[in-house]
Amino acid sequence: MIPNQNGENDGKKPTEMTPGRGALVSWVVDRIRHAREVRDTAYGSNWDEFTRIWRGIYSENDKTTDSERSRLISPASQQAVEMTASEMEEATFGRTAWFDIADDIADQDKDDAIAYRDQLVEDFELAGVPEAVADTFLLGCVYGTGIAIINVETYHQHQFKGPKLLKFRCTLEAIRPDEFFIDTAATTIDGAMFCGRDMIKPKFGIKEKQAKGIYMKGPIESYGGNIAGSTTGLMADKGTDVRNDGVLITEYFGKVPAMLLPGAGDDDFGMVEAIVTLANESTVLRAVKSPYTMKDRPIVAYSHDVVPGQFWGRGVVEKGYNAQKALDAELRARIDGLALMTAPMMGADITRMPRNPDLRTRPGKFFLTRGKPSEIIEPIAFNAPGLQASFQNASDLERMVSMATGAMDSAIPVGQGRRNETSGGMSQMNAAFLKRSKRTMRRVEKFMDAVVTKSLHRYMQFDSKRYPEDAVFTVNNTMGLMAREVENQQLVQMLGFVPPESPAHGIIIQALFQNTNSSDKAQLKAAIDQMNAPPTEEEKAQQEKMKQMQQEAQMQELKKMTLENVKLEAEVKLILAKTEHELVKSDLEDDLVEIQAANAATGAEKARMANDQNKVAMARVAVDLKKIEKGPSK
Repeated sequence: MIPNQNGENDGKKPTEMTPGRGALVSWVVDRIRHAREVRDTAYGSNWDEFTRIWRGIYSENDKTTDSERSRLISPASQQAVEMTASEMEEATFGRTAWFDIADDIADQDKDDAIAYRDQLVEDFELAGVPEAVADTFLLGCVYGTGIAIINVETYHQHQFKGPKLLKFRCTLEAIRPDEFFIDTAATTIDGAMFCGRDMIKPKFGIKEKQAKGIYMKGPIESYGGNIAGSTTGLMADKGTDVRNDGVLITEYFGKVPAMLLPGAGDDDFGMVEAIVTLANESTVLRAVKSPYTMKDRPIVAYSHDVVPGQFWGRGVVEKGYNAQKALDAELRARIDGLALMTAPMMGADITRMPRNPDLRTRPGKFFLTRGKPSEIIEPIAFNAPGLQASFQNASDLERMVSMATGAMDSAIPVGQGRRNETSGGMSQMNAAFLKRSKRTMRRVEKFMDAVVTKSLHRYMQFDSKRYPEDAVFTVNNTMGLMAREVENQQLVQMLGFVPPESPAHGIIIQALFQNTNSSDKAQLKAAIDQMNAPPTEEEKAQQEKMKQMQQEAQMQELKKMTLENVKLEAEVKLILAKTEHELVKSDLEDDLVEIQAANAATGAEKARMANDQNKVAMARVAVDLKKIEKGPSK
C-alpha cells in the first residue's frame, strides 16, 4: 500500500472527519504557530530583503539615505547566487550516474547495489528529482538552508498500445523556508520533535484526494487572510484571497501524544511518530502513524554555510550582504549625481517672471521675462569632484561581493579565461570550486545521501518487485565521487609500475573498474569477473589439451632447432676445410711457379750454350769453306 502522504496506505482508510480530533488540532496548531513566530521574528525581515536582492525588487525600506532617489539594485549578489547554484549542480550532476550505491561488506552479492543504482537513476530522471534538487540548491544559496520533501505516489503510465500501467514513484519537492517550520530547540530534522510545512493548494485538488480516500471526507472552505504567526509576507505572492479558491494545507511530521491518535500504539514515552495534515488550521484531513518501515521523516535539509547551534544556515546573499548594500549605495549615489549634472536646473528672479511660469526645458522652449533674460534666468550647475572615481569604487565593491560569496571567477569571459575553453580547464574550475566550497559540499553530500537512502527505502517498501529488500548499503555522492577519481588516478600510476604478468596487475584493474562511476559499470564488472572466474571442467580439459599441444609444438621446435644447429656446424666445418684446402693449394701453386721459373732459367742457359756452340760450329764451317775455296796447297 502507498503511504497516505500522497497515496493510500493504512489498513483502514479515513472516512469522515470526526469532531473528536479537536484536541489533536489544538495540540499541533499551538506548536506550529509558536515555531512560525520564532522563525519569522529571527529571520522574516532578512529573508524578505534577501528575496528583493536576489530578484532585483526595490523597496523603500532598502534606502541607505533619505535623499536617495535612484532605485538601482546591483546584480552582483544575483550573479553570485546563480554561479554558486550552477556550480553546485555541475559538481553534483556532472556525471551520467550522479550517485553510486555500495553494498555492505557482509553481503557477498554486490551486483544488487549496481542494479539499484541504475534503476534509481532512471526513476529519478523520470520523476524530475534532479530539477527539484537544483531548486533546493537555489533556495539554499538565497536563504541559507535548502529544504525538500520526498513524496510517494502512484500514477498511471500510458502506453502507445495496451492498457495503462499503475506505477509507483518517489518525487522530490523543494520547500521555501517561509513555508517550513521546525521545533525551535532543534538543529536537525531527526533531532526535532516535529517539523512540517505550510502551502496553499487548490480546493479541487483536496476534493479529488477526498474522493480517492487519501483525505478524510468533509466540507472544506476556501482560505483567506494571513497565516497565523507568520510575518514574512513571502507567501503573499501566492495569494490568500478567498476568491482564489485555495486551501491552507499544513503537513506535520513528528511526535504526537499516543492518546490523541487512537489505535496508533505507544512508541516512545507515550508519544508516537505520526503524519498529521490540517486544512485551514482547523480541520483534520489525515492523522496516521508513520507508515514508513524505517520510521524516518520525509523532510531532508542542508545548510549552505552552517551556523553552529542553529538549524537555519547562512546563504550566499547573506555572505555578500554588506558589500551588496555598499555597492547599491555607491551606484545609486552615482546615478543621483549624474541626474544633477545632466538635468538642466535654473535659478530665476521671481519678481521679474510672469505668474505661474513653466520652467521645464525642452528644445525650442520660449521663456517670457520682464527684462533681459540673462539677468533674470541663470542655469545652476552641480559638479561632483568624486563622481569620476565612483565607478572604479563600484568595481572594487563588486569584487568584494565576489570575495565574500566565493564566486571569484563568475564573470570571466571565454576570451580572457582560456581555461574555460578546454575540458581540462573546466575540470580545474570544478575542482577549485569544490576546494573553496568543501564545507558546503560535505553537507550537500549528506543531503543527497539522505535523498537517495530514503527514496530507496520507500521503493523497497512499496515496490519490492523492482527493488528487492537489502537492508544495509551506503551511498556515495559528489565528494565521494571526487575522492574515488583521485584514487583511480593513483591506481593508474601504480599500473605503470606493475608488469602485466604480475598478480597485482589484475587486482589493480579490478579496483579501477570497481571505483568507476560509468553508466556501464555493471557490464564492465561482469567482464572483469568473467576474466577472473575459475575455469570449468571443460575449460580445464581444453586448457590441458592446449597445454599438451603447446608442449608438443615446443618439442618439435626444439628438434628443428637442434637439426638446424647440426647443419650449421657441418656447414661451418665444410667452410673451414675449404679454406684450408685453398690455403694448401695456394702454397703448392707458389712452389710450382718457383720450379717453373727455375726450369725456365735452366732452359735459357742451355739455349745460350747451344747458341754459342752453334756459333763455334758455324765459325768452323766458315773457315773450312775458305780453305776449300783456295784450293789445295802446293
